[in-house]
Amino acid sequence: MNECHRHGIIVAVCLAACMVLAGQAMAQLSCAQLLSDNMVLQRGVEMTIWGTSAAGEKISVKLDGSMSSAFADENGKWQVKLPAHEAGGPYQLEVEGLDEKLAFTNVLVGDVWFASGQSNMEHPMAGWQWIPRSEVKDYEKEIADINYPNVRLFNVPKMPMPVAAADFEASAWAVPTVESVARFSSTAWFFAKKLNKELNIPIGVIHSSWGGTPIRSWMSPESMVIFKDSIDIPPVATAFDRDEWMGKVTESMTNNLARRMAISFPRAGEVEAYASVGYDASSWSSINPLDTDIVFGNVVWLRKGIQVPEKLVGHPLRLSLGFLGRESRIFLNGVELDLFSYPQPVLVDIPADLVNAGENVLTVRLAQPFGTPKFFGEERSFFIENSNRSFSINLARKWLLKNDFDDDFGPVKNFHNSPSSLFNGMVAPATPYGIKGFIWYQGESNASRPELYAQMFPELIRNWRTHWGLGDLPFLFVQLSNLELTHEFHKTNSSWSNLRAAQQSTLALPNTGMVVSLDIGNPYNIHPANKQDFGYRLALQALDIAYDKQAVANGPSYKSYSVNGNTVILQFNGAVELKKNMVGLGASFEVAGEDGKFVKVMGKVKGSNLHISSSEVIQPKAIRFDWSNNPEYYIINKAGLPASPFVLELNK
Repeated sequence: MNECHRHGIIVAVCLAACMVLAGQAMAQLSCAQLLSDNMVLQRGVEMTIWGTSAAGEKISVKLDGSMSSAFADENGKWQVKLPAHEAGGPYQLEVEGLDEKLAFTNVLVGDVWFASGQSNMEHPMAGWQWIPRSEVKDYEKEIADINYPNVRLFNVPKMPMPVAAADFEASAWAVPTVESVARFSSTAWFFAKKLNKELNIPIGVIHSSWGGTPIRSWMSPESMVIFKDSIDIPPVATAFDRDEWMGKVTESMTNNLARRMAISFPRAGEVEAYASVGYDASSWSSINPLDTDIVFGNVVWLRKGIQVPEKLVGHPLRLSLGFLGRESRIFLNGVELDLFSYPQPVLVDIPADLVNAGENVLTVRLAQPFGTPKFFGEERSFFIENSNRSFSINLARKWLLKNDFDDDFGPVKNFHNSPSSLFNGMVAPATPYGIKGFIWYQGESNASRPELYAQMFPELIRNWRTHWGLGDLPFLFVQLSNLELTHEFHKTNSSWSNLRAAQQSTLALPNTGMVVSLDIGNPYNIHPANKQDFGYRLALQALDIAYDKQAVANGPSYKSYSVNGNTVILQFNGAVELKKNMVGLGASFEVAGEDGKFVKVMGKVKGSNLHISSSEVIQPKAIRFDWSNNPEYYIINKAGLPASPFVLELNK
């Protein structure tokens, strides 16, 4: 049990009443982990202060001249309500029992936001330890801009639980420092900075997220009962040994991190050996990487010798290796040319000073922690050439292969994807704490079942609001951004479109706001580095919905339509323009006739109207806008904010 955090000042007070209780075993006075030095308490509502002590003990709490008291119940649990307070501070919060007194310093009163979701909410400013180059854009610049003393950060420790936990594991509020900001959610940090600047009040963020998690993990047990016919729900634990459980979870998390590190980073000496020109790879297998019957391990090394004529020495070359997944490191003659952390086309400029006459050795380390590495693309996309293509060698065949990963860890069991596991361990303990609202970035792990998500997401919102008991708290979320999920760029891929529609349908709930991020993602990185844009747009939603600042927070919205022959004219609520996605290949405008087959067309903007037509569709019956994973164009307003994708059935 904690003692209201190691940062709290415990002042032993010798009271006469102790004489009466001499010889009795007394439980130590303690507070919830969320109550610590540097905390932000929610303004404008009753402030709940809670913890444990001896059964029946009277607990008094003081803040800025206000005092309230309560008695601990038979289990030693107590809860004290302080009256609502306006924004301000710093203050000292005092909690006093029979013979102990706890004091918390540098306490502020302002607005507190609860930030949750999967990896794009988790994305730390400094990136993940196991994902190379995963820090946010302009990290060095951003980590130098942390002088925001009235922004406070609370990282909820990762701990799934089979039943609702009484408290979080050890943690505490932090002021912004290089260390605290580096490991904090980048989206939440940029959100908090923007609000603090705009509102000039203290802003606290409770960050509770976990990469790769589905929505079911974050839903309470009672809300999951509704979906028992769609999702397997484990029975509620009746016999629960907390220490044993935590031991298993900790071991799983430790092994999982170690495994991912071993997959992501070469072992000592491997690069110097496998990538060197003189290494003897005669024992390696000979393969054609694009052959579909090859079974790779989680990590593979490949080598290929390339003969370069002497006349090209001193000239740069261009290397293309198709579409590699997931993490690829590319070497020439022992020198690392580039690293690609996510599946994407591999195009590399080779500096002139690395090109040797005669034998050059190209080496690739390909790794995939979630399955087996893959080579994708047509044979013609594997080549090395000079600038005018007078020299060009196809690289699709005859490589040497070494499967290089012995999975010493075996199957690593995870506990965090089970229904309600993260609600129990990482949400429920926070529900007594007053907050202003929620920010949420999640959905990638539910893209395969959008119809179910359309039911589960609003249920999560309603249920979380019920648990906090503060009415329809603002719930602001990010719609899935653009991403290329396949190397087959010529094919229309819209697997995320229905999930985006499910997210948008949730706006039917009151006090909800959605960030359209289709124009600010990275098509080859599921974790975009420009989290500044995401945090900023969430802050715009907050300023508009939670603070009534009439901020321009949304892009153009469809208003009405008319049909003139084979042309559909869409009217928006204000002037619009088209924005080109320089790496977008998916359809932006599509029209369908009686047969229901959508045809890709180009849209033309005229003021606040968008004209869509196709010579192939005489009588338009439906249109789709940006119904693809990575569309070619966006419709934006004067503020540069995009419209959300939509489908419109005509004449209904």
